[in-house]
Amino acid sequence: MQKLQTVNAETLLYEPLEKPSFVVDSLIPTGLSLFCGSQKIGKSWLMLKLCLCVSQGIPLWDMPTMEGALP
Repeated sequence: MQKLQTVNAETLLYEPLEKPSFVVDSLIPTGLSLFCGSQKIGKSWLMLKLCLCVSQGIPLWDMPTMEGALP
């Protein structure tokens, strides 16, 4: 079993971060995102529109999308 490697706060503070990538430019980053809201306000329809735009690589509300692909 490997020993847990720790990092102090100062080292972590000065660690350069990678530029984040976005599924929808400046709106939805890659990775886990929560999409919450009241019931019956159109969350499912919005996600359907978003998924269609990303799958085809077409803009969502004039914002570029990163075309998705199946693994």
